[in-house]
Amino acid sequence: MVRLKNRKTVLIGLASAIVILMASFTPIMHKYYVGLTEVNIDSKKHTLDVSTKLFMDDLEAGLLKSANKKVDLSISVNNKEVQALLMNYLDANFKVNVGGKLLKLKFVGYEVENDAVWCYSEVTNFKGKGTVSILNTLLYESFPEQANLMNVNWDGVSKSVRLSNPDKLAEFTY
Repeated sequence: MVRLKNRKTVLIGLASAIVILMASFTPIMHKYYVGLTEVNIDSKKHTLDVSTKLFMDDLEAGLLKSANKKVDLSISVNNKEVQALLMNYLDANFKVNVGGKLLKLKFVGYEVENDAVWCYSEVTNFKGKGTVSILNTLLYESFPEQANLMNVNWDGVSKSVRLSNPDKLAEFTY
């Protein structure tokens, strides 16, 4: 009887130790709300390209809130209505001004990469000079904790900034 009782105690202790060990290695679940935008300017080619990466579920929530339209971006890449919604959303929440002139970004499209979406815009025949000012409020309406990282590269000179909601304007002097 003593032997069986000791075995139970050992098994209970071992099981408890395993549970404690497993709990200590389980990552703390925390949702991060962050976007990344790359702006590349090439004076020789006269181009300005914008690539924005956002988490797909966050972007879908933003589209739902702003356009009152539920979309599944993972299966809608060629859907013209979804592309129009996305283009309108980007136009309203991301603006580039160079040398005091507001640029008209042309939406090129988007692609899905795992749980994120890359959105692409461009300005062809770009001939701007001066300070680059960017207004970025992407996903601010949906997530008060949203942060947007922005990298601007003009002819090989890179500058970066992080905007956290409600900050929305960044300036890059070249």
